[in-house]
Amino acid sequence: MKVYKHGAPLIKEIIDTRIHDDAISFWNLGQAGIVLKGREEDGLICIDPYLSNSIEQVNPETEFIRAYPPVLSPIMLEDADAILITHQHDDHLDFATLREVGRNRENSFLAVPAPLVSMVQSETGNKNVVAAKGNESFQIKGFQITPVPAAHTSYQVDLQGNHLYLGYCLEVNGVRLFHSGDTIVTPELIEKVKDFKPHVVFLPINGGDYFRSSREIVGNMSFREAVEFSVTVGADLIIPIHYDLFPNNRDNPACFVDYLFTHYPNQKFHMMAPGERFIYHL
Repeated sequence: MKVYKHGAPLIKEIIDTRIHDDAISFWNLGQAGIVLKGREEDGLICIDPYLSNSIEQVNPETEFIRAYPPVLSPIMLEDADAILITHQHDDHLDFATLREVGRNRENSFLAVPAPLVSMVQSETGNKNVVAAKGNESFQIKGFQITPVPAAHTSYQVDLQGNHLYLGYCLEVNGVRLFHSGDTIVTPELIEKVKDFKPHVVFLPINGGDYFRSSREIVGNMSFREAVEFSVTVGADLIIPIHYDLFPNNRDNPACFVDYLFTHYPNQKFHMMAPGERFIYHL
């Protein structure tokens, strides 16, 4: 599988992109990985970067084999102001990536679900780890960020009541974005995101089924659920994610497109290639 842009040309594009008022730029890193950039003063944030082959390297017998190489090397994200992690699964919380990202920048930090803080500090050596807790907002430069509990495929909390799975509502430069992480649809999630009134939503469309579940592959929204969720919460633009990297755990994205054209032909969406940039204006 080819990528749109990768390596030095891609990171140069990220660095050189200039955004003005009421706009946001973002790049697709593959799987659930997204880079977000507003104006220069807003900073640069990355969500769930899996930029290694660590899953295959740790377990050569795994069925999770990358369909294409990482579009960036982890060190290329050293200028990121923060990395947001949604949950512990290796294609979202990749220590091989995180160790490299924070190596040369002391003031960069990670935001991870609160139950993971000690483990992440130990594994990465990064002491600037923010404990992300459901519905407790925090600020990273120009980004106002609110973690939202996610159900993958159920809500799970630690002994202190902190959620293990999160999505993130982000507001920057007048634009509101929601990255769901891995989750199914729940009434609570609909209510929370609908109140947020997102302009852009990043949602998984790989779904789930008995046969994947029997192999301990945890399910997500289906393409149909992602569409209906987006329409219900009033999103202006849908960006589907989490369907391209692992052939054993994806659904045909053409089904997503067909469902939109059949039921909601006026709903905006965009299918992003790995390494592609999108600039969204209000």
